[in-house]
Amino acid sequence: MDELLLKKRISELRKRAEFSYRTEFTDFLTLSEIETAKTVLTGTNYMFYGGLHDTERRMLCIAPPDVTILPEIFPICGIRIVPKNIKFSDDFSHRDVLGSVLGLGLERDVIGDIFIKEKEAYLLCAERIASFLIQNMTQVRHTNVICNVAQADEGEFEREYQTIVRTVSAIRIDSVAAAAFGVSRSSAANAVSGGKVFINGRETTSPSVAVKEQDVISFRGLGKARLKEIGSLTKKGRIAVTLERY
Repeated sequence: MDELLLKKRISELRKRAEFSYRTEFTDFLTLSEIETAKTVLTGTNYMFYGGLHDTERRMLCIAPPDVTILPEIFPICGIRIVPKNIKFSDDFSHRDVLGSVLGLGLERDVIGDIFIKEKEAYLLCAERIASFLIQNMTQVRHTNVICNVAQADEGEFEREYQTIVRTVSAIRIDSVAAAAFGVSRSSAANAVSGGKVFINGRETTSPSVAVKEQDVISFRGLGKARLKEIGSLTKKGRIAVTLERY
């Protein structure tokens, strides 16, 4: 969604929550949209949640000041996707599952994160389209599938991270990206300048842009990494960082 339109939409939801005493929800927002939304949420009772504790795409809930927001109230549904016959099934990929979903004519913002585990998938979606998905999603690639509403067990579908501990000269996007993805700082700087590196879903073309803890760095062609922790200075004056690459 366009940034100005998103801000206007969030402002409207704030007014409804405040003056009509209603709890309001958006559809799933991207990392970039979440960062935009935060800029107009100062002083608001709100929460972002995506259906599991570790998701990138999340809904926004805005509630009246004295209302406690809990994950359970979000209109999110989990869908488990399994082959009809596992013996003759293809391996699933994120791209395969998303392609099948969008092929049904659904908009991307009603679909949250998709987790792949061997030959099955777990998809988070807006509650209102769950029945449609279950009835109409019958194939992923060449594999016939069955979809059912299901609650994922805690830890069953989690991102697998590679923990990386490095030292950097500065908490700049070029230095941190180089550490996260195992490339030289000059290569990382060129990638940033070339529009191939994103912070929380937003393109940045300046190698000197600062990165903060919990920022997600996307490097086109190499994947994503979260800056989990900024540590202390080493004896050589470098900064220890811990990253989670996925």
